[in-house]
Amino acid sequence: MQTSQRGIDLIKRFEGLRLTAYDDGVGVQTIGYGHTAGVKPGMTITADQAVQFLREDLHSAEHDIDRLVTVHLCQHQFDAL
Repeated sequence: MQTSQRGIDLIKRFEGLRLTAYDDGVGVQTIGYGHTAGVKPGMTITADQAVQFLREDLHSAEHDIDRLVTVHLCQHQFDAL
């Protein structure tokens, strides 16, 4: 199962979009829609790159949900996880 467009839109709304790296308040450099892997201070990206990072981050999370959750999930339940 994959995150639906509705789920992606919800993540975007809650995360917000930042095209320049920032400290998330606990010392973790963050960019885009909450992406942290490989982010360096002063780094900048485009909106398209932010969406790509989000999709890559979701792929990892989706894999974990598929692997760890053993009950049937409806799409909205999967999106919430």
